[in-house]
Amino acid sequence: MSSTAIKDVTRMLRRLLQVTIKGVAFPDPKVTTMPPSTDLPNEHGANLYLYRVVESPYSKNQDWRGDRKPTLPSSRPVLALQLFYLITPLSKKETLDEPDKNRGEEAHEILGAIMLAIQENPILNNVHLPDLDADKELSESLRNSFEQVKITLLPTDVNELSKIWATINQPYRLSIAYEVSLVELTPTPPTAKHGGIVLRTDVDVITFDPPRLNLLTPPSGALARIVNDKLVANELQISGFGLKYREQLPIVRVGGNLVEIKKTPAPTAEALTVTLPAELDAGPQVDVRVTLNSRTSTPLTFAVSPWLASTQPVRTTLEELSGGTKPKLVLTGNGFSATPKGVRFDGPTAKTISEFDPNGTDKNATVSLPDTLENGVYEIRILTTNANDVVASNARTLEVLPFVAKVEPEVRNNVHKLTVSGKRLKGTDIRLVIDGVTYVAPANPNDNPIVYTLNRLLNAGTHSLALNLDGHLSHTKEFTV
Repeated sequence: MSSTAIKDVTRMLRRLLQVTIKGVAFPDPKVTTMPPSTDLPNEHGANLYLYRVVESPYSKNQDWRGDRKPTLPSSRPVLALQLFYLITPLSKKETLDEPDKNRGEEAHEILGAIMLAIQENPILNNVHLPDLDADKELSESLRNSFEQVKITLLPTDVNELSKIWATINQPYRLSIAYEVSLVELTPTPPTAKHGGIVLRTDVDVITFDPPRLNLLTPPSGALARIVNDKLVANELQISGFGLKYREQLPIVRVGGNLVEIKKTPAPTAEALTVTLPAELDAGPQVDVRVTLNSRTSTPLTFAVSPWLASTQPVRTTLEELSGGTKPKLVLTGNGFSATPKGVRFDGPTAKTISEFDPNGTDKNATVSLPDTLENGVYEIRILTTNANDVVASNARTLEVLPFVAKVEPEVRNNVHKLTVSGKRLKGTDIRLVIDGVTYVAPANPNDNPIVYTLNRLLNAGTHSLALNLDGHLSHTKEFTV
């Protein structure tokens, strides 16, 4: 009978504690299952208290599937429980008449032994020790269950433990809480009976052929377009055979990315429409595959245009070049010359568009980096015009870093004060990395120079400094003391 499962689990845990405590030089440990109180034994051992039982939500309303015996399944659900135990280590009490000061530590030793034993034996079904074997101790219903009985240490803080002790109206004692799950109370198996007479058969036969793809519409194009200054993914229509079975829809991947199947127009076995991914790791030629009933079609190729293959640089301080020339961003890929529009920067600041420099080609382009960009990571996309639409390429990233122009050391009150000047020095989380050591500075609400006072004097010679503003690390600037 599985109705004894709670008792059987408690008995197995109790025996595990007894064997464990006995193994750490306490030959006759006492393990009780009473509610914790001041009446607990004045002996070496532990108290195992079942303080809470809840139903597991993971097996609700599921028909019982039987067990390993095998047992006939039942149309009634199993009652799966989670048991919560409070374990309190016990030791002989210290008295003023006894000079032995180690008795309080013995409870700590017992607690450590118990926790280590449970850590090494987290599944009660798999406990096979010389003095304790689950094959003998556990009931037949627990041994044959498909669910194993697992023990987990609960992350219980002092407040939660105090509430447990307050509930049972007892003063708090050192204790730990464990969860044991799943413990199943199984329904009574049904009596085997003869089945009813079959009056009609209905066999639906389907082939195991994979889906077949014939055509992509369009066969090439952009991944997304700009609508009301927002990025909107484009759609791709797939035509072929075996793309759907009854209400079962396939899995569609474009360039290895799982994509969404559109509900309008309604997908059929001959055609369906998907939303293209806004990001692709590789291209511009990407495979389109359809998987149904664990069988995958032969791919068709979709050509992404425009395609942004790489950018140079990938990190920049936006520092002006010699002669006051603005820094440039060099882009490579294909499809740049189809009525070029420019480059879109999406990041911490508002959307910014920078126009192409002249003399670009279909595979190369250059733009000036806007000096209005703030520190942060930006998504960069090529924008071109197709008919009346502004279309966008895949994205590459550009990180804008703070720029340290100068570090000025100054001695004040026998310590060094550093004044760091540059660009984009505004930030909330400011850290100065001086000679590899990090110093946290107050927030800088504007782009004024950052002033930081050390609590010591720097040694004479050359030093290095870098700024980490809100997670963006600048280049290293050397200065001399």
